[in-house]
Amino acid sequence: MIGPSLAVARHFGQVYDRPAARAPLAALCVYAALRHTAGAMQETILKEYDAQLDCMRARGEALRSELISLLRDHDSVKAHSVTLRLKERSSLAHKLVRPDRTYESLWSVTDLVGLRVIVYFEEDVDHVGRLIEAHLPVDFAHSIDKRHREASSFGYRSLHYVCAMAARDDAATLAPEMPAEARFEVQVRTVLEHAWAEIEHDLGYKSASAAPAHVKRRLSRIAGLLELADQEFGAIRDDLREYARVLPERIASNGRSVPLDRVSLGVLLDCDEVRALDDDIARLLGATLGESTFFPDYLLKMLATSGIRSVTDARDGVTRHASVIAAMVKPYFAFAWQAWRLSPTRGGDSIDRGYSLYFLAYAEAICAPSLGVGKVERLTQLYLLDYPNDERAAQRFASELIVAFGDLGLSRAG
Repeated sequence: MIGPSLAVARHFGQVYDRPAARAPLAALCVYAALRHTAGAMQETILKEYDAQLDCMRARGEALRSELISLLRDHDSVKAHSVTLRLKERSSLAHKLVRPDRTYESLWSVTDLVGLRVIVYFEEDVDHVGRLIEAHLPVDFAHSIDKRHREASSFGYRSLHYVCAMAARDDAATLAPEMPAEARFEVQVRTVLEHAWAEIEHDLGYKSASAAPAHVKRRLSRIAGLLELADQEFGAIRDDLREYARVLPERIASNGRSVPLDRVSLGVLLDCDEVRALDDDIARLLGATLGESTFFPDYLLKMLATSGIRSVTDARDGVTRHASVIAAMVKPYFAFAWQAWRLSPTRGGDSIDRGYSLYFLAYAEAICAPSLGVGKVERLTQLYLLDYPNDERAAQRFASELIVAFGDLGLSRAG
C-alpha cells in the first residue's frame, strides 16, 4: 500500500540521515523494505494507468455525451459547458505518494476520469444534482457537497459526485479492461465558482494553512464577493421571472405605465392587434409568420427614437396607423432590396415577428403633420441608428425612402 507506509519509510530515512543518530538495524531493514514495496506498488499502478488510458478516454467521451444528452432532454437547466478531464500521469504519480492517502490499485483513485458541468445559477447546481442522482450510478459514500462549508472554511464551492464507470444496465457492454470497480467524478458548479477554483488552483493555495495571513484575508474577501454575486444573479433571475409573470395583467389594467423593454416587448408581440398586423404583413409578402423576433434590441431603439416608450403607446400606434403600415410594406422592401439587397424572408419562406412595430416607427415619422423636410429629418434620426458616424448617409437614405413612399410619404398627415 502507498500512503502511510511511505510516510513510515520517510520517517526512518530521516532518522538514518541525522548525523548524531544511529538507527537500529531492524529499523533500517523496515525502511528499505517499505520503500521498495511503495515504489513497486506505485510503478504497478502507473503501468496499469498507461494500459487503461485509451479505454478511459473512450469511456469518458461516452459519459460526457450521455450527460450532455441528459441535460438537453431537461431544458429547465441551461449548462454553460460540460467538459471531460483525464488525470495526467504526473498528477497521478504525485497523488500516489501523498502521506495522507492509501491506494491499493489504480481503481482506488476515483478521479481518473472527471466530468465538469458548469451552470449559470446556484439553483441549477441542485437541478443538475437531481438529474445525476436519478440517472447515474452514484457512489454516495464517496460523494460530497463542498458548497456546505463552515463559515471559516477556505476553498472553492462545488458539488462532487463519484459514480460507477459502468452504468447499472450496461456493465456487461464495457471493454474487459474496464472493471466494475472503476469510478469517475462529476463536478457541478457555477461559472463564478469555476472562476474561483481555476484561479485558486493557479495561485496554489488550497488550504488556509498554506496561505500567508494577508493573502488569506484577501482571498476570503474575494470568495465572499463571488458568493454574493452568485446569490444576486439568482435573485435577479427570480425578479425577472416574476416581472414576466405579472406583466400581462399589468398591461391589461394599465399598459401606459409599462415601459418597453425586452420582457414587455415579448408580451406586446402577443397582443391581438400586433399579432394581427404581423400576420397581414406576412400575407402581403407571400410569406408565413415565424416565431423569431426581428432584432429585439434594435426594434426597441427604433421605437424609442420615434417617441414610443410604453406598451400602450405601441398598441395605440399600431391601431391608428394599421392602414399606413400595410401600405408601406411593398414599397419599403422594393427600396430595401435595391439599396441593401435586404429581403424580409432572408432566404426562407417566413418573416420575423415584430415588423408591425418596425413600420410603426416609420409611420410615426411620416404621419406627423409637417412638411416633407420635417419628415426627412425624423427619418434621418432613425437611420442614424444604422449610420451613427455618417449623418449624410442617414439623411440620403431618409430622403430616398420618402421618395419611394410616394404620396404616402409626402402628403400623409396624422
